[in-house]
Amino acid sequence: MLRFLFLPALLLLAAPAVRAQSAAALPAASAPCNCAQSLGQMRQLIEANYAGYTDKVTPATRPRLDSLTRVVQARADTARAASCGLVLYEWLTFFQDGHLQIKNDQPLPQLDPATIRARFVGAPRLPWTRASFRAYLDDPARPKQPLEGIWRDAGNNYSVGVVAAGQPAHYQAFVLRADSVWWVPGQVKFAFATPTAAGPATGTYRMQNHEEQLRRVTLPAEGVIQFDDSPWYRVYPRPVAVPPAPARVANHRFQMLDDTTALYRIASFDGQYRPLIDSLTKANAANLRRTRLLILDLRYNGGGSDGSYRSLTPYLYTQPVQTVGVALRSTPLNNAKYNGALYPDMSVPEKLFIAQLRRRLDAHPGQLIKQRPNSDGVSVQRLSRRRQHPEVARVAILQNRGCGSTTEQFLLEARQSGKVTLFGENSAGVLDYANMQFAPLLCPGLRLGWATSRTFRLDRNQGIDGVGIAPTVRLNPNAPDMVEQVRTWYRQPGR
Repeated sequence: MLRFLFLPALLLLAAPAVRAQSAAALPAASAPCNCAQSLGQMRQLIEANYAGYTDKVTPATRPRLDSLTRVVQARADTARAASCGLVLYEWLTFFQDGHLQIKNDQPLPQLDPATIRARFVGAPRLPWTRASFRAYLDDPARPKQPLEGIWRDAGNNYSVGVVAAGQPAHYQAFVLRADSVWWVPGQVKFAFATPTAAGPATGTYRMQNHEEQLRRVTLPAEGVIQFDDSPWYRVYPRPVAVPPAPARVANHRFQMLDDTTALYRIASFDGQYRPLIDSLTKANAANLRRTRLLILDLRYNGGGSDGSYRSLTPYLYTQPVQTVGVALRSTPLNNAKYNGALYPDMSVPEKLFIAQLRRRLDAHPGQLIKQRPNSDGVSVQRLSRRRQHPEVARVAILQNRGCGSTTEQFLLEARQSGKVTLFGENSAGVLDYANMQFAPLLCPGLRLGWATSRTFRLDRNQGIDGVGIAPTVRLNPNAPDMVEQVRTWYRQPGR
């Protein structure tokens, strides 16, 4: 089943994939964009095509949506092109679904540093300098809030001063050190309220191009502020150790850590990587035959296509695996994605299944149609003994909040194996509505993405959206060398 990538960024600013790509795009100064018209178009698309619409818009919730719509409409009426995406995304937040996305495909302009600095000369600023802020922090006569101090990001690209105002504290972070082109000292990088025991806060985070994003803010450990999957670390006062950043994107690799322990890193299940994953698995068949502990590192794997992990499942299998199916919302826009040509790496049976699915969907417009026409929405996958790999006695899967969509489907299947243990933290929690489709909006460069499928797990009170899949063994995601933590766990007696 194709589910598409889950992308942690709430507002995606460059076409195909990851947040790092979007950071360099500069909003056009005068792109023609009627944001109010795009809002109306987006509302129609979501109501007509989003698989979760009738679940989430009910007589009880409709007044809250109508109230939000009025607020967003007022902002869209006066929004500039550069901020329209954020305005539109604010309306999508009502649905609390990571598969509702706004993408910005505006091309990267070639600008010299002086032009870039001039574009952002009016960006929000605070009057602090490094010297004045350090003097404030060192002055015992001036009371401080707990998070005030000097902080840096995991990649050491920014150093910021975090200062508080009001009660309860509302924090702003201003730049102390950056690239001096896109960001210069004094400019406000992010702002947030204090997360509490009741749950995370929502912060406003400005990307490299100063485009604003709404992000989830948590305090996972002393001296750590987490914006979605991006940690910031306090360096003064009371500095904390900054762990090495884990590999995050586009690195698929297999290596033997010792004679019987293998590490298999899979950064993405995107369909384009299916041939690479299949070939890596096949090329290491001899290594896998002597592997007793297989560590699958799936951290920050945002998903992709179910077919991309099929070559791995024989190494995990110990018993029949139950998979709860989905229903697809049949509309002309949603059904158009099942045209066969989009999936060149599918097998002949898979292509035949897609063709049959398209015919069934087209025959029932406006309905939720089971993806597989069985009676209860549950399928059972069995593997013949000759295809199983009992020599791989134990499988450890490293997961974190960056694991979403198809990767979560893999986790749901993998944890049914008697030899699999999940390590890390809860996954992203974005699987209940999946199988994305996209359409361009009237505002140039903006595209809307939505989920076209609804899982039958919801009818069993087994939804995971907003919660995620819990690991068997919880590890500190900020601790160094999580792979070694896993190996240490297995060295204990009885494991």
